[in-house]
Amino acid sequence: MRIAPLTLAALCLLPATAADARKPAETRKAAPAEAGDTEARIQALESRIMHLESELARRPLDISSYHLPDTVELCGQKIRTDDPDIRERLERELYLVLGDREQVVLWTKRARRVFPAIEAEVAKAGTCADVRYLAVIESGLRAGVTSHANAHGYWQFMSPTARDYGLSVDGGWDERADLAASTRAGVKYLADLTRSFDGDWALGMAAYNTGPGRLRNAMEAQGRKDFWRLDLIDEAERYVPRVLAAKIVMSDLQGFGFDLEVADGYAPEPVERITLRLGGRTPTLLETARQVGIDYRTLRRLNPGLTDSDLPSNRTFVLIVPEGKGDAARQLAGREPERSTETRTARVEPVRATGGSEKGRTHVVQKGDSLGSIAARHKVSVDELRKWNRIGRKEAIRQGQKLIVRR
Repeated sequence: MRIAPLTLAALCLLPATAADARKPAETRKAAPAEAGDTEARIQALESRIMHLESELARRPLDISSYHLPDTVELCGQKIRTDDPDIRERLERELYLVLGDREQVVLWTKRARRVFPAIEAEVAKAGTCADVRYLAVIESGLRAGVTSHANAHGYWQFMSPTARDYGLSVDGGWDERADLAASTRAGVKYLADLTRSFDGDWALGMAAYNTGPGRLRNAMEAQGRKDFWRLDLIDEAERYVPRVLAAKIVMSDLQGFGFDLEVADGYAPEPVERITLRLGGRTPTLLETARQVGIDYRTLRRLNPGLTDSDLPSNRTFVLIVPEGKGDAARQLAGREPERSTETRTARVEPVRATGGSEKGRTHVVQKGDSLGSIAARHKVSVDELRKWNRIGRKEAIRQGQKLIVRR
């Protein structure tokens, strides 16, 4: 909360504590000035200022004391905050952000770890740095977030779009949770969308949220090309203002009452990215952590894109390990996995394939299995497994289920 500066004269009139205020005047101690000690008087005033600041800091935040800045821009495009409708939409999101201060603190702390990766890709692509605030709104700068619609990762990619932009989303490896790979794809996708809407970043970001087809249909039906003049579903209408609210607050944290900066956040860890391709039986993640010389939690934390209990088989993937562990990780490619009690042996049985005379095979689903890991183990695609076993896109497999894995 912005507080008008307290003058020394005003402070002289304030009691140091509430208890002092209740004491009779004759029982109070003489002020340092009365003793003629100027230095002691200044020290006493400084102490009282610190006390008042501490008291004010504990008071509830009055967010009404904060306002939109005079100028608001999105990727260099000025937003018309003098328009009453636009101003109200922006203020709604601004005050909602300020009302959840804990969330802003976490955004800011994660930003130190995530923003450098986004800024690096933005610099390579020569595009807009404000896209980093879109990632803030999409995922809160977290790797493992999955929406109700199964969008996933830092940039909340749906599987088809992720594949279109070169991300792996099956076979035990989901690059939507990989910061470097997903950011490269996210920055490019946003730039492509914006280019398709004649360079209008507000429309490009709105299309990222609601889909380019739906946005174009609304534009054609309403005869408008300005995001701020379109009537869209509530989520789409609020999306760009949310991005701007995150930018406004995180660009002026001290001005909005936060006693921290991005530099105070979680520092990026020094890591090595090792490209591997393993064939045959691959080690489990527990075995991998043991062989690399790190704990299991560290392996999972650094590699949120590893979605199975085993490393991916018969495909190229990236393993992230702490700095100095790269050589041990590279040895996985030529080392027989250590056997442990965690190792699973899948039961495979011959079976007559449906509708034909050729012999097929089945796989009995074990604990920790996924369609991706089963497909990789039997060198087939996830789509083939779904088709052969009539498994819908939203259906999950269960332990003990018998799946056809070869026709």
